[in-house]
Amino acid sequence: MNFAAGRITLPLAPVPLALLVLAYLLPGLVGHDPWKTEDAIGIGIVHQMLEHGRWIVPHLAGEPFLENGPFHYWIAALTAKLFGLALAPHDGARLASGLMMAAVIAFVHLAGRELYARTEGMSAVLALLGCLGLLVHAHETLAEISMLAGQALAWYGIALARREPQRAGWLLGAGLAVAALSKGIPAVIAPVAVALAVPLVSEAWHRREYLLSLLPASLVPLGICGGWLAAAESRAPGLALAWWQANAVRFAVPPVEALGYWAQTLLWATWPAWPLALWTLWEARRRTFEPGMRMLLAACAASFAVLLVLNAPREVYGLPLLLPLALLAGAGVPSLRRGAANALASFGVMSAGFLGAFIWLGWFAMTTGVPSRIAVRFTALEPGYAPQFSWTAFAVAFALTLAWLWLIFKSERSAFRSVTFWAAGITLLWCLAMTLILPWIDYGKSYRPVAQALKKHIPAGMRCIESRGLGEAQRAVFDYHAGVVTQRLELRAESRCPLLLVQARPGEPDRTGPGWKLLWEGNRPRDRERFRLYQKQS
Repeated sequence: MNFAAGRITLPLAPVPLALLVLAYLLPGLVGHDPWKTEDAIGIGIVHQMLEHGRWIVPHLAGEPFLENGPFHYWIAALTAKLFGLALAPHDGARLASGLMMAAVIAFVHLAGRELYARTEGMSAVLALLGCLGLLVHAHETLAEISMLAGQALAWYGIALARREPQRAGWLLGAGLAVAALSKGIPAVIAPVAVALAVPLVSEAWHRREYLLSLLPASLVPLGICGGWLAAAESRAPGLALAWWQANAVRFAVPPVEALGYWAQTLLWATWPAWPLALWTLWEARRRTFEPGMRMLLAACAASFAVLLVLNAPREVYGLPLLLPLALLAGAGVPSLRRGAANALASFGVMSAGFLGAFIWLGWFAMTTGVPSRIAVRFTALEPGYAPQFSWTAFAVAFALTLAWLWLIFKSERSAFRSVTFWAAGITLLWCLAMTLILPWIDYGKSYRPVAQALKKHIPAGMRCIESRGLGEAQRAVFDYHAGVVTQRLELRAESRCPLLLVQARPGEPDRTGPGWKLLWEGNRPRDRERFRLYQKQS
């Protein structure tokens, strides 16, 4: 920072950049219950590790969970135990996501610096922080976050291989191992494809030393993942094959509907990285693409191809595309035209200013009842919510708002205002939501009251409970909050338990048949899904 001139120099110096990153990462990790869906599933798996010792194979509510590997849940369980005296298990577990996101940011910065220069590495980090599709997931107990850390390390390893191929090979192997142990086979396809193809697209990697570096890059993930599969197989014969098959069947020929889904989803989820990446390519159109640009183009193409062939497309599957896109976007930021840079910066300032003011107004209305119309609107969205005031939350939100205003008014004119203002605006909105209105959000998203109400209505001594239509997130939170583990009727031919828990929407039949008595019915505020507990009559 240039304090003498009273201006903030851009790109940001290491200390203010680190403060921005911390403001992005920390809020939202603690202070609220598990939320549907991914966060609840992750907390449920960690709960099974901590309470039932299921460390080798992830389990969800008593059943093996074969969609993911165990790496992220290992880290989350360790952070939950490490901070167990100060934080609730779900809060401690979420710290693992903050730790993994810090690794993602560090490796993206290193990769950008290796492919281009220091300033491009910083702008790549800011472009990544500004991506709308990353914001919420970065604060969930989500295996994809560790997968991103592994992939970011792999991309850094490939970038470093031009200069230090021997060390790069080990880093690439470690990244592939982390990615595979987090999300299985799909997580390593793009980095492996690029590592094998990059000598063909650029002479910078077409060297004997690089080819030799692929040996440790292959042995490390094969050894680590093979060891885990062997340990899993020794615990439960056939489980390793089941995990492999569960990963293999996730691929399918993409239907037309999937293409339309990704066209709509990626348009907002990868903003503002994708227009900046396009500018990078447009600006370089009149000259030969640099080796780093060719490598990133291959990474974008491979990552996009993988998400296209994953069956049952979900927005979270698009996260791996953010890394090469952000790196490609960071390369073009220094050369942005003044008009384009000012437009993105202004858009970020106006959006954050308007939405931030709305959050402040909503919090003030809920706390004081003025303006009454807005207070009524917020109350109607979450019926039964009782406003809470916290001096700590108010002080943090106020300080962050002042810091954002100081950055906006004191920053020098630079092309880096574009990504800096956008990332700072996204961070401000998240911080305000996670301080001022977090209790209101948590009230509507928590399953704790429903789970505890269900537990109270289970007859004493009855532990055999079957379920029908119960989602994975619901199974996780009922196990975590109430210790209720059900046996799914979807996996067995006939009913054997005296209790049945049904999840259904209004108007949907429970299909219980004769001889069942309704013991309890409940739901979250404003939710359409209903939970009904039945007891079989003798």
